[in-house]
Parts: sequence; structure tokens; C-alpha cells
Amino acid sequence: MAKGKITTVLFGLDGVVVDTEHDYDKFWSKVAEDHELKINNFSSIIKGMTLNSIIELYFTISSPEEKQAIRNAASEMEQSLDYKKITIPGVLDFIKYVKDSGYKVGLVTSSPAGKVNVVLDQLSLVDTFDTVITSDSIKKGKPDPMGYVLAKTNLGVLSAECVVFEDSFTGIKAATYAFMRVIGVATTLGEDFLKDYTFGTITDFTDTEKLKKYLD
Repeated sequence: MAKGKITTVLFGLDGVVVDTEHDYDKFWSKVAEDHELKINNFSSIIKGMTLNSIIELYFTISSPEEKQAIRNAASEMEQSLDYKKITIPGVLDFIKYVKDSGYKVGLVTSSPAGKVNVVLDQLSLVDTFDTVITSDSIKKGKPDPMGYVLAKTNLGVLSAECVVFEDSFTGIKAATYAFMRVIGVATTLGEDFLKDYTFGTITDFTDTEKLKKYLD
């Protein structure tokens, strides 16, 4: 691959590799209800944010015990999912394709390392990614670009060499702020919305020819 071309493909996790939207919506809607948060579409607002950011922003008046209970409940929910059953169509084949084609491959997620390790293990992706950025790796989560900046630094590449697949608005903003080419995955938000904020859009990873064009 020539200098200045795309050399690196970076993926979000939730909504990009695994479709956890239903499970997270159900979980956070219940948490919001239990804590009497008067916020409409709470689960949509926090999509893509780290757990610490959610707690710091929306549960500031909760006691330390209540905050820890939320953390524990979130971890239990994440550990209990069967990620093999909710993998985004075509994504595993596409990850294998870019890896076999010589691209550097990275994962940038707001999820904690414990959950990420479970997902990678279940999907047989443990040794696939050249860098894995989790909420444990960074001080500021999406929409801050820190995760993507760290990924490109770890891989020794420039922003202009990177294509990012993201589904959430916070993730898209993070990659955009890192000056990377962003492809919107329409699992959470519609393509009509995403196309105004991204280089291109996909509904899943089954259209290989379309995906290849985004890497040109």
C-alpha cells in the first residue's frame, strides 16, 4: 500500500461488531427509571459514552454505594450476553479480509477491558487486533478523540491513513475530531441521518464491494 493511502481500519465495538443495542436500552431504561431520572430517551443519549462518564454526568447525587451497584449491574449484564448470537452480519468476514489484506486493524471502544475480553474470546478475535483501546486505556471517552488518537499512535500511522467504522453519534464525532475517514454503520441511527456526518454509510458488512471502495 502506497504512502498516503488507507493503511489502517479501526472498528467501534457495540453497534459495529456486536448488536447490543436492545440489551443496553433495556438495562439503562431500567436504571434511569429506578433512579427517577426525568430524561427522555436516556439510553440513546448516553450511547457510546464510557460507564464512568455516564455516572459522573447523570448520577452525581447518587451515593458511592449506588454508583458501585450500577457498575456491578452493568458488568454482570455485559458478561452474561452471548455475543456470538448478536454479531453484526458480515463483520467477522470483513475483519478477516482487512487483516489478511495487510491492513493494520484496531478496536476503539468505550467499553471496559473486562467486557471486551469476553467479546473477543467468544468471537475468536483475541489475537486479531493490532491495538485494542478500551475505557481503561483512556481518561476521556467518546466524543473526545483520545481513543482514536491513541490507536493511531500505537499503530504508528497518520489520521489520513485511517478508516473508522462507527455507529453512535458520539463515536462518529470522536473519529471526526481525530481527522479520520468515518463510515457510519446504520445499526443505531438511520442512514439518512448518518450520511450528513460521515464519508459513507453501510447497514452491515455484507456488501464487500462497497466496503472495498471505502478503503480506496
